[in-house]
This record gives sequence, C-alpha cells and structure tokens, in this order.
Amino acid sequence: MKTERVRKQIDDALEELGKQLEQGASEQMLAYLSAMARFHNYSWGNIMLIQLGRPEASKVAGYQTWRRLGRQVKKGEHGIAIMAPMVRRRREDEDEEEDKVFAFKTAYVFDVSQTEGKPLPEATQTRGEPGEWITRLKAFLASQGIQLLHLGSMSRAEGASFGGAVAVRPGLAAAEEFSVLCHEAAHEWMHREDRGKDSSKTVRETEAEAVAFVVCQAVGLDTNTASSDYIGLYSGNKEVLAKSLGRIRRTAARIIEGLTASPDSKEQTVTDHAEGVAGQGDAAPVREAA
Repeated sequence: MKTERVRKQIDDALEELGKQLEQGASEQMLAYLSAMARFHNYSWGNIMLIQLGRPEASKVAGYQTWRRLGRQVKKGEHGIAIMAPMVRRRREDEDEEEDKVFAFKTAYVFDVSQTEGKPLPEATQTRGEPGEWITRLKAFLASQGIQLLHLGSMSRAEGASFGGAVAVRPGLAAAEEFSVLCHEAAHEWMHREDRGKDSSKTVRETEAEAVAFVVCQAVGLDTNTASSDYIGLYSGNKEVLAKSLGRIRRTAARIIEGLTASPDSKEQTVTDHAEGVAGQGDAAPVREAA
C-alpha cells in the first residue's frame, strides 16, 4: 500500500509540473532575469579582488548599473577595486573588426549592501520549513557515500555535483537548501552513469529539477513555480519531461524512501501529508552538475 501511495504522489506532482511547464516562465522569473542580465561575469582574478575588498559581497555592479536598476550607492561608501579591460577596436580585414584588449585600468564596483532603493527582483524559490527532513536527507546522502561540501559565497551556482560529493552555497534558506540537495543528489544517481553523462544539458537539468520538485512536495514544501522556471532556463519543456518520467520516478522514490527508512520513521506522516499537497501550487537560480 505504501508503494502505491508513493507512486501516486509522485505521479500527481509530475502532472502538476507538466502543467506549469506548458504555461512558460513566470512574470517573477522574467523580471529576475532582466535584472540579472545587467550583472557581469567576473574573471577569477576580479572575484579574488572582490573577496579581498569585501568578503561578504554577494551581488556587485558598477555605479551606473545600480542606478539603472533603481538603486543608489549610499553616501560615504567606498568602491571595491577591480581591473577593467581597456579595449581598442581593430580592423582585421576589409569586412571584419575585432575588439582587442590593450591594457587594464582600475575600476570600482559596489556590493548590493552598499546601495539602497528599489528592491531587486527575486527568483522564484521553494519556500517553507523542511524541519527534520533536511537532517534526514543529509543523513541519507551520507549513508549512500555522498559527501556534503560547501561552495564559496561568490559562486554563481547554488549547488554542484562532483561524483561522490555534492555542494551547496552557504546562506540558502532551509527550503532552498533542501531543494538544491535533492537536485544534486539526482545528478549523482542519474548522470554519473555512462547513459546519463551522454544526455544533453537540457535533459539532465530537467530530470534533476523534476526530482527536486517531487521530493519537495512530498515533505510539504511550497514549490510554487521555481522548478518549472528553472527547467525553462535550460530549454526544458513538457515533452522533455515526458521522455524521462521513468527515470525521474525511480530517483524520486529512492529519495522519499530514504527519508522515511529509519526505525522511528514518520513514513505514514510524509505520505499522508504529501497526498494533501501533491498537485497544488504553482524548486534558479542556478544548480550545476560539474
């Protein structure tokens, strides 16, 4: 009976995820992407300079970029020095021109904490309180030989899979940490095998995030549109999801059963609660498989 109930909860969650994918990206995610497009990808050297200048920095941009985002650098704040390339356009032949870096100069950026004004759009995220389930999840991963690591604070990824280890970025809310751990665990089991490694990035990210969506719903977290938005970032859709349903079901069931497989397990609670939340509600920014 338990197996049938878990199968139904998984199928209900996947049906809901398919509906969300048909609707496309949420307005909240579109606004978030528009804002994030204004932030640069900094070189490793500049990341080190930012960390040295302001170790707690999270989102940094130049003075004018912050103004375009509706925020103003606070009076008295000192910028973080980085190296900016100086570019000269050179004609390579009669038809083509190419930008060439000929020198570097000192430029200054500011962390979001040094600014004030219009709030930045937030990416859709999983919400709620996983409570003891996050402890159970970490214990289950350890029992499967998967080590838990932590990414640096300036990492653009929220999580990563390394083969035998998964990492999460410090400072995530508990619900988001739970979702990221499920996502990266799915990468470990689904995409470290020969067949999984050969699949496309779109397929891999769709499969891993679908697993996270199912497990988050199973423990009663509010998944809203975070997972469908994330899958959309990698060009995933309902058709991609449909082709992987069997693999997703098996991996999601493995995690759900792992969460409830202990002597004092609350397996009845999780399956009962999941049936009540499966299919309702509407897990970004970036999880990454190494």
